[in-house]
Amino acid sequence: MPTFPTYHGELPKRLNPRRLRHYFLLAYWVYFRPTALKCYLYQADPELYRAGPGLGIFRTWRIPAYRNLYLMTPGAVALLVALLSVLVGLPIVLVTSWMQGTQVEWSNWVFGVALGLAASVVNVAAAGLYYMVAGILFGVSFSVSSGVADSVSSSVATGLAVVVGFSVAIGLAFGLTTIVAFSVAIGLALGLAFGLTFTATRLMIGLAFGLTIVVVVGLAFGVAGGVEFGVVGGVEAGLGSIIAIGVPFAVAGGVGALRAVFYPFQVIPALRSAFRGGRHPLEWDELIILPLPGTQRALARRLQQNETAGLRFLAQAARNPFQRWAAQAALQFYLHEQSSSLQLLYTLLASPSLSEYVFAPATKADWERLPSVRQVLLGELGGQWVDCSSDPMNRLAERVVWALTRPGRDRRKTPLTRFAGMLYEMLDERNQVFDKNLVSYAEIYTGLTGYPGGEEIARTFEAMAAFLSYDDLSDLPRNQVFSEKPGFSPIRPTVLTALSRLGEVGAEVAAYQDSTSRVNQLAALARATDDLDDLDEYIATQVMAPEQYILRRIIQQWRRLVSEAGGEVGRAEEIGPVANPYVAGPPVVGDLFVGRQDILRRLEELWGGEGQRPSVVIYGHRRMGKSSILHNLGARFGTQTVVVDFNMQRAGLVASTGELLYNLALALYDAGEETRFFGKNLVSFEEPHEQQFTAHNSYTAFDRFLKHLGRVRARRRFIVTVDEFELIEKGIQEGQLEPRLLDFWRGLIQTYPWFVMAFAGLHTLQEMTRDYWHPLFGSVTPIPVSFLGHAAVWRLITQPTPDFSLDYDREAVERIITLTHSQPYLAQLIGHGLVTRFNRQTFEEGKERERRFSLADVEAVVNAPEFYRDGDAYFTGVWRQAESSNPPGQTTVLRALAQSEAGMPVGEIAHRVELTPEETRRALETLAQHDVVMEIEERWQFTVELMRRWVRNQIRNQVFRKKPGF
Repeated sequence: MPTFPTYHGELPKRLNPRRLRHYFLLAYWVYFRPTALKCYLYQADPELYRAGPGLGIFRTWRIPAYRNLYLMTPGAVALLVALLSVLVGLPIVLVTSWMQGTQVEWSNWVFGVALGLAASVVNVAAAGLYYMVAGILFGVSFSVSSGVADSVSSSVATGLAVVVGFSVAIGLAFGLTTIVAFSVAIGLALGLAFGLTFTATRLMIGLAFGLTIVVVVGLAFGVAGGVEFGVVGGVEAGLGSIIAIGVPFAVAGGVGALRAVFYPFQVIPALRSAFRGGRHPLEWDELIILPLPGTQRALARRLQQNETAGLRFLAQAARNPFQRWAAQAALQFYLHEQSSSLQLLYTLLASPSLSEYVFAPATKADWERLPSVRQVLLGELGGQWVDCSSDPMNRLAERVVWALTRPGRDRRKTPLTRFAGMLYEMLDERNQVFDKNLVSYAEIYTGLTGYPGGEEIARTFEAMAAFLSYDDLSDLPRNQVFSEKPGFSPIRPTVLTALSRLGEVGAEVAAYQDSTSRVNQLAALARATDDLDDLDEYIATQVMAPEQYILRRIIQQWRRLVSEAGGEVGRAEEIGPVANPYVAGPPVVGDLFVGRQDILRRLEELWGGEGQRPSVVIYGHRRMGKSSILHNLGARFGTQTVVVDFNMQRAGLVASTGELLYNLALALYDAGEETRFFGKNLVSFEEPHEQQFTAHNSYTAFDRFLKHLGRVRARRRFIVTVDEFELIEKGIQEGQLEPRLLDFWRGLIQTYPWFVMAFAGLHTLQEMTRDYWHPLFGSVTPIPVSFLGHAAVWRLITQPTPDFSLDYDREAVERIITLTHSQPYLAQLIGHGLVTRFNRQTFEEGKERERRFSLADVEAVVNAPEFYRDGDAYFTGVWRQAESSNPPGQTTVLRALAQSEAGMPVGEIAHRVELTPEETRRALETLAQHDVVMEIEERWQFTVELMRRWVRNQIRNQVFRKKPGF
C-alpha cells in the first residue's frame, strides 16, 4: 500500500488563533496547498484521521489542532475574501464602467465596497463554517479529513474562486446590496455543495461546474435585477440588465474558476525556473489549472541537475491532474536521454518520494483505491490513463481532464514505455496480473535486450515465468541455480540472489526424488520447506515490487507442491507397529527429557564459576523426575565436570560403611577412566583396593583417595549424584551404616571445592528429624521438584520424540493433564498405554483407525485394569509413604477423600475419620507437602485424580483388608 504524503514546508503541530501569521498560513493552505491541511490533521491524530465517517464535532473538539482550526476558519476565510475583493473586484469595476460608458460615482462605489465586502464576508464565513461542521457532525459520506480539510480547503477555495470573487465584484461595481447579499448566499451554497461532492477533483470543479453555475445564476439575477430594480447607470431594459450584471458575473466566474487572477504572477517564476533554475509555481500552488510556459523544461532541468530532487518535483507535478501531462513529457524525455534507462525505471520503483499516495486520502475508499505517485508515472509512461479516484463522478472528471491535457503528452511508443506500462500493470493489484501467464509479457521484456541491463531483465523474467508455470513437483529440479558472468553489475542483485536460492530448493527436491528412504525423503522436503520460508522472508524485506509479488507467488506455489508431497509421504502406510517412545519407569535422558529447565538453570547458578560450590538435595513427590534430572547433568555442564552416578539402590547393598566408601571411591575412579583425563604420566594413580577400606579406617582411606584424585583431576570437578538417599537412613537404622558417615561427607564437601554431592530422594528437610542428618543438611542447598508446567507436559505428551508420528486431539491432551495434574510419570504411563492400544488395534486386531488419539482413547486407557496394574509401583509407593510417615492418620484421611471427586472441608473429613480437626489438619498438611492432596477454596482433594481413583478402587475391591500393609 502507498504511504501518506509527506508535506515539504511549514507545518506547525497546531495552529495558534493568537498568531496573525497562522491566519495567513491557513489562508495559503486553503487556496494554494489544500494537501497541507490534510497533512496537518493527519499529524495531529492519524488514527482519528483514518477513522471514517460519523465522527462528531465534540470528539474532534478535544484535539487542539482541530479545535484551533474551527476557531480560525472564519478569520482565514474573511482574509481570503478581502484579498480577492482587491484582486478581482477592482478590475471588474473598471471593466464594467468602461462597458457602460459611464463614470463611477465614488460615493456609491465606496458604499458598495463596504456593503458588498461585509455581505460576502458574512455569507462566506457562515457557509464555510456550516459545511465544515456538517462534514464532521453528519459525515456527508466523508471521513473527518474530508469533512474538515475538503470542506475548508476544497469547498472554500473552489467556492471562493467560483462565487466569492465575482459576488464581491458586483457589490463593488454596482452597490446593489440586496442582490449582492442574496447572490452571494445562494452562490456560496451551490459552490460549496459542489465542492463537497467532488472533493477529489477540486480543480475540475472550478472549470466544469463553476462556469455553469456562474453563468446561469448571473444571468438569472441580471434579468431579475433589470426587471425589479431598474437600470444601473442609465440602462433601462432587461437586456441591458443582463449585459450590466450577467456579463461581469460570468467574467468573474471564469477568472475565479480558472484561477486566472494568479496567472500573471506565476508566468515569470515559471520561465525563470525553466531557464535559470529556482522554485517553480507548482511547488507552492498545487491548484494551478492553466498551463505555464516552460513547465516541462523546468521538470527535465531539475531531473538533470539532481535526480532525487527532480523526482520529488516530478511527484508534485503528477499530483495535479492539469499539470500531469508536463510530468509525463519531462520524464519520457529524460528517460530516453539516459544511457542507463532501465536503471532509471528501477530508481522510480525504489524512490521513497514516489511511494506516497497521489492525493492525500480522505475516505476509506481513498485509502483502499488511490494509487501511488509511482503507479501514476509508470502508467503515464506506458500511455495509460491511471484511475486516481475512488467514486464514479470523480473518475469521470479525471477522464475528462486526462483527455483535455492529452495533446501535451509525449505519445511515443518505445520498448522502454512498453516495459513501464508492464511494470504499472504488475504494481496494480486490482489488475490481478498473476492470474495471467507471465509469458504474455514476453514480447515486452525480451525487447529490452538492446539496452544496458536488458539481458538481465529478460533472463530473470523468463526464469520467473517458467517457475510460475510449474504445476508438478517433478518440474522443480529442472530449475538450475541462476548465475551471471564474472564482473557483471546487476540492476537488481536481490532478484538474482532470490532466483539462485530457488535453484537450491530445486536441488533439495531432486534429493527427495532420488531417495528411497522415507525418513530421507521427509528430511529433504523439510529442508526445502525451510529454504522456502527463509527465502520468503528475504524477498519480503530485500526485493522490490513488482518482482517481490512474482517471487512470493512462486514461493506460495512451490510450497504447496512440497507440502502435498510431504503429506503423501507422511500418509504412507507404516511397515510395522509404532515404536513406543514413552518411558514409564526408568529415568529419561536426551530428547526424551522434557521440562525442568528451571531446576537445571538453578543448578547452573549454584555450580557455575570457580571456588567452593554448594552441594544440593533434590527432593519431591515419588516419580516426579528427580532421577532424570541427575542423569541429564552431564550434558548440561560440559567436559570440565565429571558426573558420578552413585545410586543407593545399587551401591547401597553393602554390609558396612567401609564397603560403601570403597564403592564410592571405585565409582570416582571409573568415571575418571571413562573421561580419559588421567594421562600417561599419572600411572601412579591406581584403582582403590577394597582392603584399604575394610581392614583399616575407611574414613582415612577415602580421604587419602580424594587427595590423590585432587592431584590428577586436571582442574575437573566431580559431582556425585546420590539417588534415593533415604536408603542411607534405612542402612543407619538397620546398623549397616554408621551415623557419623553423614558428618564425614559434610567435612569432605567443605574441604574439597571440586567435590560436590547431589542427593535426591523423597523426604523433605523438615522431616529429617534425627540428629545425624542435621550436620549434613545444614550445609547443602534444598531444591524441591514438583509437577511439570503446562507447556512442558503438553510437549511431553504430544512430542515424546522428534519423529513421533501419531497426533492428539486437544481435548485428549487436556484430559491427560487434568487426570495427572502434570505428573510426568503418569503422563508417560498414559501415553505408553495409548501407543500400545493403537498398535494392538491396528496390527493385531486389523482395525482401520485414524492416526490420532481422541478423548475416548484416553478414557479407554485410564479405565482399563492393566493401567493401574502397570502403575501399581507408583500408587503403592505413595500410599506406603503416607502410611509410614508422621503424623498418623494420613491413610485414613485419604480413604475418606477418595469418596468425593469435589473434595471436602476439614470438618467433614474429621467427622468421617473420627479424628479431631487439629489431627486431621496436621495429616492434610503433611500430605500436601508430599503433593498428594491440595486445598482449593477451603476444600481438600487429591492433587492427582488418578491417585484418588486408585484408592477408591482399592476400597471397593476390599484390597486394604486382604493385602498386608493396607
